[in-house]
Amino acid sequence: MNPPGRYAAPERGIARLGSLYRPGRVTQKAMTTPTYAYGVIILPPPDLYRELLAIRERHPLLRSPVPPHITVKSPFIYRHSGAVVIEQLEAIFERWEPFEVQLNGLGVFRSSILYVKVEPSPALEDLHQDLVDGLDGFVETLNDRYDGDAYTPHLTLAESMAPEDIPEARRALADVRFRRRFVVDRIHLLRGKGKWDITRSFPLGDA
Repeated sequence: MNPPGRYAAPERGIARLGSLYRPGRVTQKAMTTPTYAYGVIILPPPDLYRELLAIRERHPLLRSPVPPHITVKSPFIYRHSGAVVIEQLEAIFERWEPFEVQLNGLGVFRSSILYVKVEPSPALEDLHQDLVDGLDGFVETLNDRYDGDAYTPHLTLAESMAPEDIPEARRALADVRFRRRFVVDRIHLLRGKGKWDITRSFPLGDA
């Protein structure tokens, strides 16, 4: 598909959590450590990313150990070496072209997650299913109840919130317009063991 435009992606990839993303190098030994979990995510474009981090900093109720993101594949652990899984991910993403997503308003999930709604996107849903199918046998999904037909794209703003804090957080954000359209031209691999980092970036097609 031909996207109507592209956002300017950072030249160097990703940073550690909490600052504008820039890639760090990850050794093969680190990537195959079984205590790490991984996830596949979309990061918002840099200007929106900064805005969402600033919102978190202004509102103590909005906390999360991961950057503002859209989950594309639920967390998993490797069943093969990191190199094998990375090759499989590269093969999947090479088949894809950039596509658009649109954000529209706030929502609440499981009474503890505050998120920005993602408008229905056949491209995003198809990419999710490609990852579920393409990684089958290569990874072990830690919780697959949100994969497949149950997949609901959303941009996580805060999680592990007390249910009684949700109304207060929504009131604090009442004047913020969570309506934005942007082009996804790269996907990111998230790695975590208590603290989460972006460890790899994959361009879509020739992006």
